Amino acid sequence: MTAVIPLIAVVGNDVPRQLVLAAGARPHRLTGAWDAPDAEAQELLGATDAAASHILAELRRDAHGFAGVVVCGDSQAHVRLFYALRATGASLPVHLLDLPREDSVPARRFGRFQLESLVDFCAGVTGRRPGTDALREAAAAEQRLGQALDALRARRRADPPRCTGADALAAYLAASRLDPAAALAVVDAARSTTAEDAVRVHMTGSNHPDASIYRALEARGCVVTGEDHDTGDGAWLGVAVDSGDLDTVIDGLLDAHFARTGASSTEFAAARAALTVATSQEDGADAVAALIRDLDEAPLWDLADQSEGLAARGIRLVVRSRVRGGDAVDAAAELAEELREAVAA
Repeated sequence: MTAVIPLIAVVGNDVPRQLVLAAGARPHRLTGAWDAPDAEAQELLGATDAAASHILAELRRDAHGFAGVVVCGDSQAHVRLFYALRATGASLPVHLLDLPREDSVPARRFGRFQLESLVDFCAGVTGRRPGTDALREAAAAEQRLGQALDALRARRRADPPRCTGADALAAYLAASRLDPAAALAVVDAARSTTAEDAVRVHMTGSNHPDASIYRALEARGCVVTGEDHDTGDGAWLGVAVDSGDLDTVIDGLLDAHFARTGASSTEFAAARAALTVATSQEDGADAVAALIRDLDEAPLWDLADQSEGLAARGIRLVVRSRVRGGDAVDAAAELAEELREAVAA
């Protein structure tokens, strides 16, 4: 009889999957939706990003039979969600992972404590602490996923792209929810044709909880060749440390954490702008699009630096901000028209 592997829900982009897998659980990232906010959850959260309301509603329903929840402190919306779960007597064990952003000796000490606490939480849920073999097996599986994601990025950046942005984003989202073998299969299978004359677009702004906006853009003459938000190319997937020693693994994961550029809510605008400029050039983008949800304020802070950096390289930034839940597909249609006009001009 096959043992049932506990599911641990993950909210945010700071959880090293190797540690969860090695503790005998499967991480399952929740991202919400572009739809209008869930009214009851929104009342509990107050004025915050609509995507968070969908995550809270899903967790309160316990729709997937989760054994526990890890909430990352990588945005104010997520922190609010954590305290809403605590305040409303969530039926699941809930843990807050709050990793520091700037590297320093005290930050590393605190980050080590945070990852050790994450291991303790996962082990408390599964009854299994990460051992030597489990750490190495989880590392190997995650590194294979990382190699597949590198190949997917190469397919997207080909001329013409050999995978649409919608198919790639769907693969990223699936990989963050599936077991390593299934995730690898989904990413390897993400291949599709695109029109040779499609406008190559790099996406920034709010993260995308589903692929509906990409599909809307790509149905209107665009192709999304890359992004810097944290459910796409910015997702912390495929990163692991090949060691059977937990201390060594945690140190290596902290190295990787401090080396990455985080989301708008955790990063200086100049660093975010540098990332957007660099990755849009790597993507061969004709233009950059920013679609920003209402009450997701942090990406707005990046726009001035992004616009200046892109303009210096002759790349146009097209923005739709304060997009309300339920209006996103219409906003994407307007965005696609403006992107085509900007490139044609």
